[in-house]
Amino acid sequence: MNKKTISSLLLFSLVMSFYSCRQIVAPEYVAIDNIQFGGESFSKTVLSADVKLYNPNKSNLTFKSGSLDIYVDNRLLGHTELDSTIHIAKSDTFTVPIAVNLNMGNVLGNALALGLKDSVLIRLDGNVKVGRSGVFITRPVKYEQKEKLDLLGW
Repeated sequence: MNKKTISSLLLFSLVMSFYSCRQIVAPEYVAIDNIQFGGESFSKTVLSADVKLYNPNKSNLTFKSGSLDIYVDNRLLGHTELDSTIHIAKSDTFTVPIAVNLNMGNVLGNALALGLKDSVLIRLDGNVKVGRSGVFITRPVKYEQKEKLDLLGW
């Protein structure tokens, strides 16, 4: 091989590695669907739902696992462990099924206060493991937003 071919291959490799190592942008919240309550007893209630998210990245991703604490008005509602592989298309929406073990003491403590409000502060804290091409990184999840309550719409 001549020097020109070697330098062209080196330049191509550098450009490809630059584009393949772009920072992974966290998915954006879209909506929540199929909310259901279940469980063995009142003290062991589970909330399940499908969370719709949008992948703003210009490459396909793979979601591997996650761990989230869910707060309503800064009171712990519950904890969820996400342990399923989900393939995420680039620039597209995707759904993550969740199951949250509810802390019923905090739910009941919030119930009266929630009835008097028109919105609540939802906060998610935790970590998710996402990646591409077999390389996975742990990204922090810090989401906080006021959500309107429509208790009559339930």
